[in-house]
Amino acid sequence: MARRAMRSAPELATAWCAMRADAGPRPTAAGSAAVQVRFDQRLDQSWRGWAPLKEACAADLKDAMEADDAARIPPLVRAVADFTLIERGAIGPGSRRAQRALRIARLSLARRLIARHLSKSSLSPTFVADLLGVSVRYLHVLFETTGTSFSQTVAIKRMQESRRLLRETPPRPIAEIAHACGFGSLATFYRIFNASEGLTPGEFRTRGSGADASSSAAEATGHLTVR
Repeated sequence: MARRAMRSAPELATAWCAMRADAGPRPTAAGSAAVQVRFDQRLDQSWRGWAPLKEACAADLKDAMEADDAARIPPLVRAVADFTLIERGAIGPGSRRAQRALRIARLSLARRLIARHLSKSSLSPTFVADLLGVSVRYLHVLFETTGTSFSQTVAIKRMQESRRLLRETPPRPIAEIAHACGFGSLATFYRIFNASEGLTPGEFRTRGSGADASSSAAEATGHLTVR
C-alpha cells in the first residue's frame, strides 16, 4: 500500500482543532484565564507525567497558529496527537513516536519555564533542567536542534520583554524594567540594550514602536526541528 503523503500545516492545524472540539465545549474567556493560571502554577513542579507535556505542546501550538508560523505547526500537531494516542494506549510510551513527542514537548515546556522565570537573574540551564527532570546536557541538545541555544533563547526573550515593558503606559521606571527582565544590574541592562538596539532604553521609549520593528526583523527565533 502506498504511503500516505504528509499532510500540510493547515490540514494538521484543522485536525488538531477538530480533536480539541471532540473533547468538549471550549471554555469561556474567564475559564481560559483560570486554566492558564493553573497551568502557570504547575510550571514550578517537577514534570514527569504525560499530561503537562501535552499541555505545553498545545500551548505552543496555539501560539504558532496565532503567529502563522508554518514551520512550527506540523511537529507540534503530531506531538499533541501522539500524546493523545499514548493516553489511550494506542502508542507505547517507549516507542519512537512517543520519544519524539517527548522531546518536542520538553522543548516547549523549557521555553515556557524560561518565560515563567525570566525575572530571575540566576536563570540557568541547571535550574530549568532540574524542573524538567533531565540532565543539563540533554537540555542543551534540545535547544541545539532549533539552531538557537539556551542562552540565546533567554537573551531573546529578555529583550522582547524589555521592549514590551518600555512601550507600556503609564511608563515604568527603567530600573524596575531591568529587574523584571532578569538583568543583574541597571548598567548591564543599558549595555546589552544599547548593543542590541543601538539606542538607550530611554531613547527607545521616546521613539516608540518604530525602533522595535527594525530590531525584530533581525531577531533570531529558532524553529522547532526536533527529530
